[in-house]
Amino acid sequence: MSDDPNNCINDQEARMKMLTDRDKDKDKDKDKDDGITEDSWNPPAYYGYYATSYPDGIKLEETHDLQTLIKKVISWHHDRNLIKGSSDKDQTLKLLQELGELSDSVCKGKDIKDDIGDMLVVMLNITSRNNVSLEECLAKAWEDIKDRKGRMIDGIFVKETDL
Repeated sequence: MSDDPNNCINDQEARMKMLTDRDKDKDKDKDKDDGITEDSWNPPAYYGYYATSYPDGIKLEETHDLQTLIKKVISWHHDRNLIKGSSDKDQTLKLLQELGELSDSVCKGKDIKDDIGDMLVVMLNITSRNNVSLEECLAKAWEDIKDRKGRMIDGIFVKETDL
C-alpha cells in the first residue's frame, strides 16, 4: 500500500477502520432517540409501482409504492445507526462503490435493478441526513435541465455552453 495521504485506498481503509470502531460502540448509540420514527417521517406522495420480476426466480408478491419503500429504507438506516453513525463523505464513498457495481453490470450485460436500487438506498441516506427528499432533488435537477440545449457527441449529451 502507498503511504501517499491522497491515495483513495488508504483513505477508504481508514474509513473502514473508523466504521468498524463505531460498530463496537453501536450499542451505546442504539438507545438514543433521534426523534424520527416511521410514523413521524412523512415524505411527499410518490407514484406507486408493482414489482414483477427479480433475478434468480425471486418474486415479490406484494404491491409496493415508492413512498412506503422510502419509509422502510429510512427506518432501516435509523435502525442500523447509519444516519448518525455515518457521514455524507462516508456515504458518498459507498455511493461510488455502488456506481462501480452498476458499471460492472452494464459492461457485462447483467441485470442492473439491484445496482440502481442499492444506489437509491445510499442516496436516501444522504437525503435523510440533509433533510431533503428525492422529489426535491429531482425537481431541482429538472429545473436545471429542462431548457438545456446541446448535442450528442460519442453517445454523450454535451451542453451547448460546453461546446
